[in-house]
Amino acid sequence: MNAPYDVNDALRRRIEELERANRELRLQIRVQDRLSQATARVHESKDREHADEMSSATRRIETLQDSRSSLQASESRLRESEKRARSSEKKLRQIADNLPALIAYVDAEQRYRFNNKAYETWILRRPEDLFGLHVWDAIGDEAYGRAKPFIDVVLAGKRTWHEWWAHFPGGLRFVRSEYIPDLREDGSVAGFYVLVSDLTDIKRSQAALAESERRLRLAVDAGRMAIWETDSATDMIRSSPEMNHLLGLPPDCDPSAEDIVERYAPGEREKLRRVTLEALAHGDRHAETELEVVWPDGSRRWLLLRVEMRDIVNGIPGRTIGVAFDITARKRAEEHQQLLINELNHRVKNTLATVQSIVAQSLRNAATAAEAQDAVEGRLFALSRAHDVLTRENWDGASLREVVQQGIEPFQGLQDRFEVSGTDIRLPPRIALPLAMAFQELGTNAVKYGALSNEAGRIAVDWSVLDQDTGQHLRIVWREKGGPPVAPPARRGFGTRLIERSLAQELNGSVVIDFAPPGVVCTIDAPLTGS
Repeated sequence: MNAPYDVNDALRRRIEELERANRELRLQIRVQDRLSQATARVHESKDREHADEMSSATRRIETLQDSRSSLQASESRLRESEKRARSSEKKLRQIADNLPALIAYVDAEQRYRFNNKAYETWILRRPEDLFGLHVWDAIGDEAYGRAKPFIDVVLAGKRTWHEWWAHFPGGLRFVRSEYIPDLREDGSVAGFYVLVSDLTDIKRSQAALAESERRLRLAVDAGRMAIWETDSATDMIRSSPEMNHLLGLPPDCDPSAEDIVERYAPGEREKLRRVTLEALAHGDRHAETELEVVWPDGSRRWLLLRVEMRDIVNGIPGRTIGVAFDITARKRAEEHQQLLINELNHRVKNTLATVQSIVAQSLRNAATAAEAQDAVEGRLFALSRAHDVLTRENWDGASLREVVQQGIEPFQGLQDRFEVSGTDIRLPPRIALPLAMAFQELGTNAVKYGALSNEAGRIAVDWSVLDQDTGQHLRIVWREKGGPPVAPPARRGFGTRLIERSLAQELNGSVVIDFAPPGVVCTIDAPLTGS
């Protein structure tokens, strides 16, 4: 008999079956879920890889696009650069072709790689004909021989140059050839640049300038003049060795304006300013004046200044250029000439007075007209001979020996009866004329009464210069001997008075006549200094 059906038990089993099925289902779901997640991860990874590949591809595409754009830009810039380079090269070529110089580039094997157009006019060779040609083939052996030492230097990497007279088809030219090395980064020489400049005109100008300066120097030396320049803005005076010499300064010194002004004689600076202002007031840029200067040794000199004033603003010259001449000799000659004129005037007056006295006294003391005539003629003749001596010397004085010789010449006769001794000195006119008159009177008296009145008498004339407290004095002694015995005269004649009084007064000295028995002795003492 069957057991009774238990609903609860069946239900329980059903529930357990369902739970088992549920567990299996959940397990399947979990497995499926894990599979789905794994699949998703695989797909996600593939998606990421794909995305990465796409991104990389995109980037590559973008890079390629950028590269293409950059390449296009570079190509454009390259084309532009090449265009500019061609333009620059063209301009450089034009510049090189228009320069008045030979320009070339020579490689290390000494072959021309560039020549400008000047080669056509200088050596009559076109640049394209010289391309690739060796230097020695282009310029010839002689010119290359001159240039080779310098080419060797530039190929050693050093810049060099030389100047020389070169033969060209157009003639001889003085040129400066420069060689400049073209160095690679490693220091080796790729070639060198050549620059040849024509210095012929400069050389000839320098020669002409040197010749002009030589002629100027000759003119300056011959004219004994100095060139100088002043600058008012800087108060500077540009002197010269010649100007220094005229101012009594060392030739190599560089004097300041004050050093030069110190040489001016008192009042000269104001005179220069006055002369300048007067010239400018008349609209004249040139002026001329004399300048007296005092040398360090105290001696005085005179300069003739001729100036040209430049850069005149508000009546004031900015620069003054001038020349100076030493006119000291001329000034002294002028002063001496004036002194001689004054002396001559004085002497003429004195001579006329002397002539008047000679004539009057001779006529008064002569016994006959013939005697008076002889006395006047003799004395006037002695006076004229003294004047002749002074005239030959331009009234600058006379030789004492010549005055003595002229004075005794009329009494020499056929036999030399005079003994003359003494060192010759130069006499001023104030002494020469009275002495000539004295010798005439002494000779005349000797002929009449003294040593020359017989055949045996002689006369000695000697002189010396003595140093005394008042200065140097000239002492002349006239000594007669061998003539008739001498006795003092009862009265002094005109000749004696002329010697003792007039001569002493003229000489500003003393004259003593001693009528000693052996012969007359006349001693003359006259100062050589003073008026």
